[in-house]
Amino acid sequence: MEQQLDELVEFLASPRSDVRQLAATYIVGFSHPTSEHYQLLLTRAKKIVQPLLVICHELPVAANSAMSTLVNMTTSLATCELFANEDALRMVVRLITIPTSIIADTACMLLSNLTKKDSICRILAKLDVGDVPGICDSRFALDQLTDVFVKGMDKTYNKDAKFNFLASVFADITNHPFGRRYFLERTSYDDKMPITKIMVFSEYPDVIRRGGVDSTMKNICFEKESHREILDPKETNMLPYILLPLCGPEEFDMEDMEDMPEEIQLLGDDKKRESDPQLRATLLEAINLLCTTHYGRETLRAKKVYPVLREAHKVETDETCSDLNHRAVQLLMGDESSETKNDLEPPVGDDNVFEEI
Repeated sequence: MEQQLDELVEFLASPRSDVRQLAATYIVGFSHPTSEHYQLLLTRAKKIVQPLLVICHELPVAANSAMSTLVNMTTSLATCELFANEDALRMVVRLITIPTSIIADTACMLLSNLTKKDSICRILAKLDVGDVPGICDSRFALDQLTDVFVKGMDKTYNKDAKFNFLASVFADITNHPFGRRYFLERTSYDDKMPITKIMVFSEYPDVIRRGGVDSTMKNICFEKESHREILDPKETNMLPYILLPLCGPEEFDMEDMEDMPEEIQLLGDDKKRESDPQLRATLLEAINLLCTTHYGRETLRAKKVYPVLREAHKVETDETCSDLNHRAVQLLMGDESSETKNDLEPPVGDDNVFEEI
């Protein structure tokens, strides 16, 4: 078997395109992580990655096989490191952004594997990939990926792609301060903050897309010095898109509702909460992060976030979500002191913080 695999590896770099493509269709069978031959394939990764990237630009069947093999192999972080250079990442990004790419969605999956590596996130954040007409007036990878994520939903940019897995890329990038800064700074080509382009998908039907967006919003909330901008309705205005998935069909007191963000007022009887407990937990973590600054707590109090949490708590069935909800309410309902107003320590709340209903 090792001999057969070595022969296939050699065929991937054949000068004959038909031989390369045939080898690619065979080697994908070795690449599934549950395969008994997977580890054998990984030991040959240095010889395989570049030829497979080349085959990704060839005939559709072979290109699909080559990209699927790369996706499977990059579940190994050691293999991901082979992509930690501008040339390899540029090839991957172009396979996503070219409007005729038949493997754009699979390439998004590949990139979402790769961005689990810090080194790749750093390269991607500064990567110049050249112009791609029809996306945006920027040569930088993150600008193009953000805009194709928005323009390309529901196969409107590329008939073969929805780009949902790019949301996971954004979540990975914003694990780093430089990534969070990127999403909070206005771009030079359209004067918009990238986070404002993607946060509108927090209730999108596809769980990959909305889940990655939820995680990106949560990560953004780690930027404590940016809480004013994040919560400002005239700037980022992210709060409504954190709260919307936590809202259900219940009616609020008119006095409370008038102070809530306009986007969550009068939602209707058919409004449904986020069904995935992990995503609800992510959104509740974002609220807890916003409660780490006095300005954040005061804004959430003024925007009547407590009634939203109270109603969500009534129907919550997940223990982690209940705990996160309770923690946020304690911070919002706790007493403020000179220390908490200066963000030196959190406010102290009562354990029995929910009103009797």
